[in-house]
Amino acid sequence: EIRREQQEMRKEQEEFRRIQQALLEGQKRLEEEQAHIKAGQKELYDLMSALLHRQDETDAALDALAMDVHKLHGEVSSIHQRLDSLEKKVDSHAQSFNEQLNNIKLDITFLSNKVIEHEREIYKIKNVIL
Repeated sequence: EIRREQQEMRKEQEEFRRIQQALLEGQKRLEEEQAHIKAGQKELYDLMSALLHRQDETDAALDALAMDVHKLHGEVSSIHQRLDSLEKKVDSHAQSFNEQLNNIKLDITFLSNKVIEHEREIYKIKNVIL
């Protein structure tokens, strides 16, 4: 009976060794997977760091663009004000020019009528003299 118990113990030892071997292999696989996970985590960390750096650069560029847009908005507003002022001046000059043109037309009409009147008088005087 001792031999049978020894054989059973040997079988149990062999079973324990197989289990131990399986556990060691499983532990080795877990360590390899852990190493892969750590490598992936480092890669993700590096990628995240690069993304954060790019985000900072993008934020700075966006701030610069916002300042440029604000500056351009001010310049456009200034141009609109100057354009409005120029339009008012042009309208004022056009109105003054039209008034002067109308006065000149009236003067020409008056002078034309005077010339016609003088021509008639000259004609009459010539007829009387001749």
